[in-house]
Amino acid sequence: MKRAMTLLVVTLAFVGCEEKQKSMENLGHDQEIMKAASAAANEVIRNATDCAAAKPLVPEAYRAIDEARTNAKAATSQTILNTLKEQVDRVAQLCP
Repeated sequence: MKRAMTLLVVTLAFVGCEEKQKSMENLGHDQEIMKAASAAANEVIRNATDCAAAKPLVPEAYRAIDEARTNAKAATSQTILNTLKEQVDRVAQLCP
């Protein structure tokens, strides 16, 4: 019985470590994907006070965010992409 409990604990610990490692690999994979989306959104945000400059950048930012959303694996990446989209949305509303 004691041996079975020990085996169960070791197995659960291994599964937990494996999940954590997979999560870290997803973040590493997503980092490259997120760069383009972040750069496009940041360009819109930097130009927020100049609608003539910001307005043509909005469609590219949305495209980059949507592309990243389909390729990103980590839940954290999806949260970041939602935030980037909200920021681009605000500029798009200010510069109709």
